[in-house]
Amino acid sequence: MPRKTISLPEDLAEFVDENHINLSRFVQDKLRELSESEDSSEDLSDDEAKEIAQKLEDLGYLN
Repeated sequence: MPRKTISLPEDLAEFVDENHINLSRFVQDKLRELSESEDSSEDLSDDEAKEIAQKLEDLGYLN
């Protein structure tokens, strides 16, 4: 399986290490959730989209 590399800000990298988070599994699960939600016939509400964007920003994926 092809692999991709992601970059994390130092503070998030420390958080991942301190909390023993399997980052690869976490990212896979979140991307699956997003892709499955796109596959559904329902569109996200504005509030749901904002909540997801805020979570991704909090994790350092969006600036």
